[in-house]
Amino acid sequence: MIEPLLSIITITYNQEQFIAKTIESVLMQKVDFPIEYIIAEDCSTDGTLAICKDYAEKYPDIIRIITSEKNVGGIENERRAMLAAKGKYVALCEGDDYWTDPLKLQRQVGFLESHPDYSVTFHRYKIHYLNDDRWVNDDIGCLFEGKDVEGVEINTYMFLHRWITQHLTMVYRKSAFDTNLIDRYKYYRDSHLIYHLLEAGKGYIFAFDGGVYNKTGDGIYSKLSMYDTQKVQIAVFEELWKQNNDNRVREMYAMNIRYLIETSKHDKEHKRELAKYAWKLFKTDKKIKPLFKLFLEFYKIDEKGYNCKK
Repeated sequence: MIEPLLSIITITYNQEQFIAKTIESVLMQKVDFPIEYIIAEDCSTDGTLAICKDYAEKYPDIIRIITSEKNVGGIENERRAMLAAKGKYVALCEGDDYWTDPLKLQRQVGFLESHPDYSVTFHRYKIHYLNDDRWVNDDIGCLFEGKDVEGVEINTYMFLHRWITQHLTMVYRKSAFDTNLIDRYKYYRDSHLIYHLLEAGKGYIFAFDGGVYNKTGDGIYSKLSMYDTQKVQIAVFEELWKQNNDNRVREMYAMNIRYLIETSKHDKEHKRELAKYAWKLFKTDKKIKPLFKLFLEFYKIDEKGYNCKK
């Protein structure tokens, strides 16, 4: 059997209304190299697995299903699919997203084959808000303004300062990411994968629009308040900074704390917690001492989080 050059991975759980479109968008791809398609199905309670099995029976030479008797969670589901991948390259598309350009894989793999110093490629995409059927472009149009180019190079610094992509746009060199890194992080997510890929080599974003990211509102983090979402973001950057001793990440950690304080400084409910964040920020970036003092004075809280005045 010919080994695949590319492994395509879809992780899915309870996505029966989306998964067929995801699979069809993979099968429509036009490539001149061997591929495998791994569907990591995480013990869904709806009809997702049955749909995946139907496709696997129709395309046994391409589709391989990984599942288990119990739910393992999104991170472990993705990891087991990555470990099972046989290809030199890996493409990702989650079970509620889909691709729209039939040549996207050919372009991305072709680029990586001819540019060994690059570890990952991305492309542009559309965002579909399903609750109100609203469509918007991604947030990286500024990278291409006034430029008639096939794509642009990106690096870690650029990625840290702007969220540039989603899972569905990525094709990466499998050797550039060690899945053991996942165990280092309590808050592992897409940003960790992209960070390590960009540290391993160059990144490239194609200008073409190649897929749709569905915003369903059903995700764990989509249900969080803005305040709690920002807290998670701070925890992610703090962990990424300390695990890698990277001052570029430390800057983002400080920036996210500063944003939380500035947007929540009139929030009486969280004033003690915000004071602790202010102290963390002061220890991280001494330049913000005036902001720190003003914040504590506003809440009449000392550096340990106790009320100083009534």
